[in-house]
Amino acid sequence: MTDKTVVLGGSGAMTSGCVYDLHKTSDFDEIVVADADEDNARRLIETLDDDRFRFESVDATDADDIAGVLEGADYVVNGLPYQFEENVLDAMAQVGDLTGVDLNAFDFDDVLSRSEEFAEAGNSLWFANGGLVSTIALGMAGCETLDDVEDVNFYWGMWRLLTQTTPGLTDTVTYEHDPNVDERAKWVDGEVVDDLPAFSEERIFEFPDPIGEESTYVISHPEPITFPEAPVAQEKDVDTIITRGAWHDEWKEYERTLHASGAFETEGVDVDGTTVDPVEVMQNQVKAEGQARESEWQPPEELSPETEWTPQTILSAEVTGSVDGHEDETVLHFEQPFPFFDGKEITLMREYGCYVGVPLSVTLQLMADGAVDEDGIFITETSGLDADRYFEEMEARGFTLIEERTPDTEATAPTQD
Repeated sequence: MTDKTVVLGGSGAMTSGCVYDLHKTSDFDEIVVADADEDNARRLIETLDDDRFRFESVDATDADDIAGVLEGADYVVNGLPYQFEENVLDAMAQVGDLTGVDLNAFDFDDVLSRSEEFAEAGNSLWFANGGLVSTIALGMAGCETLDDVEDVNFYWGMWRLLTQTTPGLTDTVTYEHDPNVDERAKWVDGEVVDDLPAFSEERIFEFPDPIGEESTYVISHPEPITFPEAPVAQEKDVDTIITRGAWHDEWKEYERTLHASGAFETEGVDVDGTTVDPVEVMQNQVKAEGQARESEWQPPEELSPETEWTPQTILSAEVTGSVDGHEDETVLHFEQPFPFFDGKEITLMREYGCYVGVPLSVTLQLMADGAVDEDGIFITETSGLDADRYFEEMEARGFTLIEERTPDTEATAPTQD
């Protein structure tokens, strides 16, 4: 494997893990960390001590500037915030002949509608990548263990304190609980049921430690919309698909306070003659505390002194159905390693974000190897991904696939730390 790769937004909390994994596992000749934050990007590159990597500044608000960075590249990772998706797509269409992976998972219809245009330009882009690849692969693996599938329940266990965050993650969690959002959905008998209320569809689920047994609630994730397109979901005639999330108590208190105070419903509050948005004020406070923490590059054992557990995201799938005419189920969990950056000084959210960044690297390398070969813009479900191969690659990097229960095994308690 050779050639030039550009990682857009490469020094971000979620994409730093991608950059580090490319350093450790890829054979690309040249890897450009393209970012607006030169200090963080250069510090990350210094951590690698790998002369294949270099920094290049990029203005995400300018499609032509992005295109300039992509000129001469063969591979691209888009880790820029979703607000810049259109600029990235325009730049890729302009440059052409690019193979890439895209962290964004918003505006599905708009993005996928450009697939034919991308194919004509010689582009191949794996959309809605990152942690979603892991959940979809869990669902695929779970469905394969049963003859017929009734329910596929996806779970995101996001376990970190309130101020252990990034601006993007803060926006995402707030959005997922906004009562005005109509994207919380489930798949039932061939149809999408959307506009589900925040904190609805409650279900108790037991994650491995440090999360344990928690109440989970529906979130605005795309699995109920996209997983029905997976061949195995169609083959096994899946009835119901839903995605739920669990958060640390500090996040739940934050969200419930916004709800209880009516913050989402107000157009603004007058403060000394100035109208302010109370949700935005709270978000900015949380973001400011998170960004202050992210300025501290420390040894991994010093990153979360307040907790006896490692901040992390645990992804799970609970698939129910039948085998040989008898009801059965499969429960799978997927855990991230710690430390991922080999004990080097890093920031907390860069360690946390490896569950997003590493799938970007793994899937890009699968495409470069020809293990996934699709034209235009596509998603995990239609990529032809071999879930077993994916988990093998992830486990080789320290991730852990836990088979808590399958039809071939007795139920076991989740693995403990």
